[in-house]
Amino acid sequence: MEFMSDMLSGADSGKPSLFEIVAQHKMSELLEPALRHVTSVYAHRYPRYLVRILNWHEEVYAALMLAVERHYLRNYGGSFTEHFYGTKRVRVRKIGGDNSLTRGDVWKSLVFLVGLPLLKSRLDQRYERASGGEAARLLGGAFAQNSDESRETGSAAAAPVGMRERLCAIGRAIEQAFQRYYPHVNCVYHLATALYYVAYMFDRTDYSTPWLHLLGLQVRRLSAADYREMDARGPATSGLAAPANGSALRATRNLVARLLAGGLDMLKVALPLSIFFYRFLEWWYRSDFHKRVQQTPVPPPPMPPKPHADGVAVPEDQSLCPLCKNLRTNPAMAPSGYVFCYPCIHRHLSDTGTCPVTLARAHPDAIRKLYADA
Repeated sequence: MEFMSDMLSGADSGKPSLFEIVAQHKMSELLEPALRHVTSVYAHRYPRYLVRILNWHEEVYAALMLAVERHYLRNYGGSFTEHFYGTKRVRVRKIGGDNSLTRGDVWKSLVFLVGLPLLKSRLDQRYERASGGEAARLLGGAFAQNSDESRETGSAAAAPVGMRERLCAIGRAIEQAFQRYYPHVNCVYHLATALYYVAYMFDRTDYSTPWLHLLGLQVRRLSAADYREMDARGPATSGLAAPANGSALRATRNLVARLLAGGLDMLKVALPLSIFFYRFLEWWYRSDFHKRVQQTPVPPPPMPPKPHADGVAVPEDQSLCPLCKNLRTNPAMAPSGYVFCYPCIHRHLSDTGTCPVTLARAHPDAIRKLYADA
């Protein structure tokens, strides 16, 4: 195919492949549920501190990603996942021969990187609640929170007469329109993304998503010159930093800014390490090594009770019965652990109720037969 020949011939080495673009988007989509899972696990352990964060997880995650994405867009020209895969964003229309992102490009990119996913997630949740969720899709619209029939009946029975009723009627109309048209809008959203993927794969467009096309930005691979420029520029800076003026407050502010910038830069190292560590733990707990380590050693058997001075002497030959002094037949064990002939120990316990060796109290029902292979 045409796009395969372009890939093999290296027609545009700076253009990322579709697989890299999809990997970036998938990684971005998986960060939120992964962080939610970690938060929910620790919220069960420390509910006093983390339950509220878990209840507002999407907003908290959006605020965190706003800081992370802004840092990487300002310092590296790409989002966190784009920089992780060695790509950046460039302007199609250069300004003074420079295609780097401007401040406006950074904030516009943040709208589509952070604001749009949050808005779509909230709209999806709202539609799920309004439409009745899985029950409504499987068993019909009768499981929706507010059916159209009940609304029409209510509006026919009592027409809105006041401002409050009029606003409620407008709200119901908006809710009905949302339930009716949101699936079509969602379909257009995903269809546009899929069409841009196909067009990008066949080199019909240089924009991997419609949002980049709208912003006039393209995703390109980082070149050797880009890496040399990053090394020459030194550590990344934060927007909180300000020129030093000798005051302690300004010095503290710059120190906090450097720590934040360093922490955000560490994410590109901490993420692959955490993935490796997670996969290692998953392998460890499924392997036989973990089972062997967890196995407790078999404890040694308890010491046998000492024979009583007034009891029957135990013969040195372990195969002899202490009572009849003959070779044991039909062996049986008393509760004390000593072995006798079954008829001998049963008769003795029935008559005396004590072990013949230790003189400890014992009952004939506590005798245990011993079986050996022939």
